[in-house]
Amino acid sequence: NEEGRQAALKTIKGYQWKKKILFAKEADPVVDPVTAKRKNEAEEPEDDPKKPKLSAEESVVNAVTPLAHLPYEEQLAMKETAMKDFLTFLTDKFQSNIPEMRKWLNEQRSANDGRCISLESIKPSPIVDGYRNKCEFSIGKSREGKEKIVGFRIGQYKGGHTAVASPLPCKNLSPGSKRVVEHMQAYLDQSELRYFDVVSHEGHWSQLTVRTTERSEVMAILQLHPQDLSKEDFEAEKQKLREYFTSGPGSSSGLTSLYLQLVGKSLKEKGFQTNFYLVLGDTHVTEELLGLKFRISQDAFFQVNTKAAEVLFQTAGDWAEVTKDSVLLDVCCGTGTIGLSLAHRVKKVIGVELCKQAVEDAKVNAKNNGIENATYICGKAEDRLPSVMQDISDSEKVIGIIDPPRAGLREYKIKDKGYMAGDNILNRLCRPVSIRYRGTPFRLTKAVPVDLFPHSKHCELILLFQREDSISDSSEVPAPVKGPSTKAKNLSTAGNEKPAPLSEEGQTAAAESQNKQEDKSVNPGMTEGAVDDVKEAEMKDEVDAE
Repeated sequence: NEEGRQAALKTIKGYQWKKKILFAKEADPVVDPVTAKRKNEAEEPEDDPKKPKLSAEESVVNAVTPLAHLPYEEQLAMKETAMKDFLTFLTDKFQSNIPEMRKWLNEQRSANDGRCISLESIKPSPIVDGYRNKCEFSIGKSREGKEKIVGFRIGQYKGGHTAVASPLPCKNLSPGSKRVVEHMQAYLDQSELRYFDVVSHEGHWSQLTVRTTERSEVMAILQLHPQDLSKEDFEAEKQKLREYFTSGPGSSSGLTSLYLQLVGKSLKEKGFQTNFYLVLGDTHVTEELLGLKFRISQDAFFQVNTKAAEVLFQTAGDWAEVTKDSVLLDVCCGTGTIGLSLAHRVKKVIGVELCKQAVEDAKVNAKNNGIENATYICGKAEDRLPSVMQDISDSEKVIGIIDPPRAGLREYKIKDKGYMAGDNILNRLCRPVSIRYRGTPFRLTKAVPVDLFPHSKHCELILLFQREDSISDSSEVPAPVKGPSTKAKNLSTAGNEKPAPLSEEGQTAAAESQNKQEDKSVNPGMTEGAVDDVKEAEMKDEVDAE
């Protein structure tokens, strides 16, 4: 409000920050993108020949699976080219920011088409269609005005788009997800509650999340804004859902678990003590990966392409060159997938994760798979790692795996503490975007793309970094290193979730991801990275903006 704005102006004016004096002035409010779009459309001629009109089906396919019209081999070639472009871009950054590596970089660029290393051939997904084991569907109004459509939004809200279209034409959806969407659409059609309007913030139903597994288990999470619903009204709606999907038409949906998730403000004041309410079935689903079984709770992170994740994790283990003498530090470990899949190859696994439920899942997963050399700790990595490292002897070989889903270590913490004396660090980079440099540089030694997202522009990139005691511009140019180096020291990791630093002082900056998923960044000098599912096309723009 105006009172708050004036108070802020008064506080900021004359405030000293980093030896700079700040000032502030009143600014006009930003126009809501939907309002602006509607105004522009009203001023445009309806029969504008320059404006192609796509059907709702074409629009949703184009938005969600923009490469679906291409043969898979061509999709892979496009992604491999994009990652080569990124390595060229990354090499430019190394050259301008790490003077002691310039001679080596020049030699490498001459041998690798302008890149510091040669990119290995992209690893394809074993499954091309129907691979997604998790999808989040919006509930909104169609372009034609029909309400409570379960599907994908055609375009982004910041672009003024709020219309939703059916997701069924999309090739990446699993059969189980499509079946649940059809049954949930039928339920909402007969529900008396409205969809949640993202402009007016009125209404109730807002999102449907579906998780499927290789074991044919299916979980659905239906998101509800309670608004003015009483606890009794909520319980009545919960009972209607239970009856519809157990003895009604929805009984053939294949659901093994159904949750109602409440979102909005002041839930406890309205009598709701939690966000998730189990309507029917099991509390979780179980997925199989590399011969192990993993329990997945309703809000836990898990790779969306199980078969391609196996390729990703196997490559990670091979590149990290873990041995029976290794201590594997799985930073921001989630439900423990990477660490547990490599546990049989190492002395012990130590996982650190912020999400309490994910830690509980990881512990259960270790027990259910008979793995006794894995320990999981809940908390911020920057807070937990110092004590973790104190319990590891100097003679033990520490290997850090950073799989960045969601929250990471902050630079100011890393500068004060040397977390690891390790030989190797493997950094899985989902969104190579921004770069920040601190401390003794790491050298990039290997890179390979892994396609976890056929039909989209996204792919994963695995980067292996190695730091030597020194890399200088001497007459002898250091050769690329394979595997752990006896010279490697203080290979610090920090990684995950938002950005993570790597190295005692390294760090990464964060970016955003699609499908409510999160994007992140790289820190080469270096580094760490981060993000799940990202568009390479946005990469350079974001770096330039930063």
